Amino acid sequence: MSEHVSQVIVPVDGSPTAAAAARHASLLARLLDAPLELLHVMPLNPAELSDIPANRQVHADHDRALRREQAAEAFALARKAIDPALALTPTEVILEDATFIRHPDRAIVAHTRQHADSLLVLGARHLSDVGKFMQGSVSNEVVHKARCPVTIVHADASVLEASRIGRVLVPVDGADPCLKAASLAGDLARSAEVPVELIFCQPGGEASGAEQDEESQARRVFRLAREALGEVPAGIEEVLTHAERIPESIVARARHHAEDTPMIVMGRRGLGKWRESLLGSVSHRVIDTAPCPVTVVV
Repeated sequence: MSEHVSQVIVPVDGSPTAAAAARHASLLARLLDAPLELLHVMPLNPAELSDIPANRQVHADHDRALRREQAAEAFALARKAIDPALALTPTEVILEDATFIRHPDRAIVAHTRQHADSLLVLGARHLSDVGKFMQGSVSNEVVHKARCPVTIVHADASVLEASRIGRVLVPVDGADPCLKAASLAGDLARSAEVPVELIFCQPGGEASGAEQDEESQARRVFRLAREALGEVPAGIEEVLTHAERIPESIVARARHHAEDTPMIVMGRRGLGKWRESLLGSVSHRVIDTAPCPVTVVV
């Protein structure tokens, strides 16, 4: 059992995106030797608030019955997509409320906080920066609010693409979130028997003169990351870049290894939604543009 992840949770809704997320979640559950939970959020329509109270009771509510059928179908499709090598049968949980769930993202985050050391896997649809700021998306909101690692699988990912990991890419900068990400990446790499690539993006190059310590900044960052990773039998590669645009540099490394079906595991500073919308966020820009699953660790 991984000391970092005790359960993998994946929300499902019957969509192809959710199927890909379920497949990748089952892969992560197998690699981390953790149980898998399929989660379905079942809101009621706002119009139902005007129904008579008796009509909102479980035994009398036709709309609720239909939504339960939809939940059962979503679970069935997710079960078909999961890794056949998964040893444990996944559990199925439905989140519902006596009225209706206004904010699925809040329900998902609240649920994960009831389970210590969870890893949440979400399918994501693409929105522009303006779209995310104005209307948001469930995956975007969950990444902002969750206190557990969150893996994002994009809408255009297929079940096949989500079924394996050939290389783990870890952007590092020496900060605690990046070291936590490296620790999780080490667990995944050892179990999957794949190499790890540490990526340090250093804008402007090395410091010089009095600003330069006994060991360079890059050497220090890589040393800390290796300590957090632990032993990786398949090998650890260090990549130093000097690009000014850090997200683009990270995504470029993922595209470089596209044939290896990479996965990015990175730390997130947690600026908050407003500051990230105004200032930008490395992790969110990587999530938006990377051609592979991205896991962010707070």
